[in-house]
Amino acid sequence: MYQHQITPFGKYEKHTLLSPDGQNRLELVPGHGACVLDLVFDGVSVLDGYRTAQEMESNRWSKNIVLFPFPNRLKEGRYEWEGTSYQFPINDAHTGNALHGFGAAKPMRVNQLDLSPEGATIGCEYRDAGEHPGYPFPFTFNIQFAIDQRNQLTVTMAFQNDGTQAIPVGLGWHPYFRLSDKADTLQLLLPECELIGIDRFMIPNGKRYNYDKFTQGSLIGGHTLDNCFALPTDRVEASAYLEGEFGNLRYWQETGKNKFNFLQVFTPPHRESVALEPMTCNIDGFNNGDGLIRLDALESFDAKFGLKYMR
Repeated sequence: MYQHQITPFGKYEKHTLLSPDGQNRLELVPGHGACVLDLVFDGVSVLDGYRTAQEMESNRWSKNIVLFPFPNRLKEGRYEWEGTSYQFPINDAHTGNALHGFGAAKPMRVNQLDLSPEGATIGCEYRDAGEHPGYPFPFTFNIQFAIDQRNQLTVTMAFQNDGTQAIPVGLGWHPYFRLSDKADTLQLLLPECELIGIDRFMIPNGKRYNYDKFTQGSLIGGHTLDNCFALPTDRVEASAYLEGEFGNLRYWQETGKNKFNFLQVFTPPHRESVALEPMTCNIDGFNNGDGLIRLDALESFDAKFGLKYMR
């Protein structure tokens, strides 16, 4: 039977889902945005996470955090919705934009726990009364993590509009995968995709380009990646593959209506891992509307992504 353990993590609680043989493990902190600290399959840690609560609170490189109510960047933190202008704080000084919404540190409560010999599921919920000046809309966000003995993780995000007016929504996650000591030695295979053109402030310029550098599979080597890719929306799923000395990953995300139709790929400067970030909308989606989800009063949606680890 999978076990559920709760241990101190600074001023927070760390929740651990552990397989009967101790070889598979998921660690997360619900009280700090359900931040995932570690993911282990067959005794191999496949995520680059935070080791201490202080590291987690610093949010350096935004490791393994949730992204809501928008992922990626919002130009100058501004957007207009239904005739009213709103302003998010600028937290990306390099580009002068707002980055990753505000979900990363929100306190969540565990609202689901299922344990079996084959796997375990934990769910976390956050309710917002709509007091954020940049997003004054009440909503409920849920995230569910399911780990199993087939070396798989499935993550389901759900978002509900709890208010009386329509609202804009974008969701994402920011996982860093570590399958080698250096990202340069990883083989990357991307799904069919188009490269989103951006300006010098990393905001889309309205252009898309054919892209095949990693769609045939290639060594990352010295390539620096911080790119958004648009995925075909006439499919139900898109997959990317990472291969390294610690094993192989098949990463997948749902595509189609109100699903994860964009993928951001990022190699951080320390080059110890690679981020594969599912997003429901494009960069600056609140302004360009590309992939932006509109939720009417009391309406909700959900979308999934996940991975499978192989030796």
